[in-house]
Amino acid sequence: MMVITRFAPSPTGNLHIGGARTALFNWLYAKNQGGKFLLRIEDTDKARSEAKYVESILESLDWLGINHDDSLIYQSDRVDKYKEAINNLLESGNAYYCNCSKEDLDKLRSEQQKLGLKPKYDGRNRDKSLEKSADTVVRFKTPLDGEITLNDTLKGPVTVNNKELDDLIIQRADGSPTYNLTVVVDDVEMGITNVIRGDDHLNNTYRQVHMMKALGYKTPTYTHIPLIMGEDRKRLSKRHGATSTYDFRSEGILPISIINYLARLGWAEGDKEKFTLEELVNLFNLKGLNKSASIFDYKKLYSFNKYFIKELEIHDLYKEFMHLTDDFKDFSEVKVIEIIEAQRDRCKTIKEIIEESQFFLSDIFDIDKKLASKFFIKNNESIFDRLSENLSNVEEWTLINVKEVIDTVMHALELDLPNFAKPTRLALTGSLSSPSIDITIYLLGKESCIKRFSAAKILIT
Repeated sequence: MMVITRFAPSPTGNLHIGGARTALFNWLYAKNQGGKFLLRIEDTDKARSEAKYVESILESLDWLGINHDDSLIYQSDRVDKYKEAINNLLESGNAYYCNCSKEDLDKLRSEQQKLGLKPKYDGRNRDKSLEKSADTVVRFKTPLDGEITLNDTLKGPVTVNNKELDDLIIQRADGSPTYNLTVVVDDVEMGITNVIRGDDHLNNTYRQVHMMKALGYKTPTYTHIPLIMGEDRKRLSKRHGATSTYDFRSEGILPISIINYLARLGWAEGDKEKFTLEELVNLFNLKGLNKSASIFDYKKLYSFNKYFIKELEIHDLYKEFMHLTDDFKDFSEVKVIEIIEAQRDRCKTIKEIIEESQFFLSDIFDIDKKLASKFFIKNNESIFDRLSENLSNVEEWTLINVKEVIDTVMHALELDLPNFAKPTRLALTGSLSSPSIDITIYLLGKESCIKRFSAAKILIT
């Protein structure tokens, strides 16, 4: 039987990093098994679902390289399917109408809490055979006796007493279906064989399996993975920092870095830490999943990113660079690639490369007064003069010829590299941090360098 997995996000926000990991694990398992990975947008919650988040989720998955098979499914297009399933449950006696008001349920919950009981619906309308009306919901009849056991591939057999599960609502008073019902119908009709999702869904799974059995459906194989936690061991949220793929991309994290870090955040293949997508597909298996919660380490992610910035093909870096900024839109692709090449070994994010490359944009910039007073002194004026003169005489602008000019000036002025490079770098970039001085001069170009040396001389005290 072909393995078919799915990812089913709700478009109520950008793709959370936990959701991205769930999508990744489902995608990797399907591809490893030669199966299919399907994508379903759970947009039946009209009040909270937004088209902009659908677009954001799809863009994020595409950016990560997690591509779905077959057609994209929208739950909002399948309302008739859900109504049919609800009617089947009503007709078979596995569901019933309930007219409890919010006030009734609030009072019930309050009374149960006072008695130290777990708040849940008490089934008061279960056997009343109420008729449908404007204020009735439909509830599923959860079995009252016995227990239900799931054979989870990660947790092993997990069991709950049916008395712990109340009769959940499967259709609201306005006629719209609820989450647990739609998931049951969709997973079966889409042919899902394996569901890999967070263990916060475990309680839902018991309920969904009950519904599947009531509808005569075959149940998928379930794998409930531990959630991603912050360093305080609480569920990862915005208080910990960036949490969505959108946020991380804006910070200049590469998709391959996210993929690698998420793969290792809950799964392992020996001590190996860095993979290509092809390697991950070939190696991924459910046996390698961790049973304990994973702690999200931002420093580790940035370490991964620094590694891949050095190793990744330059055009992939160029694509992310241009996605994050319009500052260099007037530069040629060749020029931007040269700048990225010069900076890639120095930076841990694409955003940092952009920030460190701002000095290429204009010959006019502010220089810290303390640095200027320290390095723009009479003794260094000859550096700017000699460089301007020698650079102006370079006919063929190559890195080799620039290096020759630097060597000539340093030898003539009897300067070591630090005493030469610091004032030169400050004059050219406005800071003491940049690529090597020869590459910096080469990339700025003859005219720009000469202009900047002239401006620096004005500040000499």
